[in-house]
Amino acid sequence: MGERYLIDTSAYSYYITKRLVEGPYIFFEQVIREESILSVITRMELLSWIPGNKAIEETVQNIVDSSIVLPLSEPIIQQTIKLRRHYKGLKLPDAIIAATAMVNKLTLLSTNDVDFQRISTLKYQSLSN
Repeated sequence: MGERYLIDTSAYSYYITKRLVEGPYIFFEQVIREESILSVITRMELLSWIPGNKAIEETVQNIVDSSIVLPLSEPIIQQTIKLRRHYKGLKLPDAIIAATAMVNKLTLLSTNDVDFQRISTLKYQSLSN
């Protein structure tokens, strides 16, 4: 595939709950077969999602266990601050995820188009259509 992706929480949420249409679903499966990279924020969001549903909890745990999880670093913190100052209303978790992709030179894969598409310096690919 060549391109490397940071996978946003919304992408995995749509995948797990089978809300991706066929084309994006197939593409997403190709991406995660090669390499699943998450930010620490996505890890936290996934692991705190839908407590009480054992099947989903097990699926999510398997996803996290088989993924590369990128921790917060000083460059990510500094990029997050720049993003939050420049893009008013950008939520802190989204800013951290975007900064993680930018600092690590990854394309962000998400369904959260509204928040991420306005960041002009972010390499972004949507799974929405």
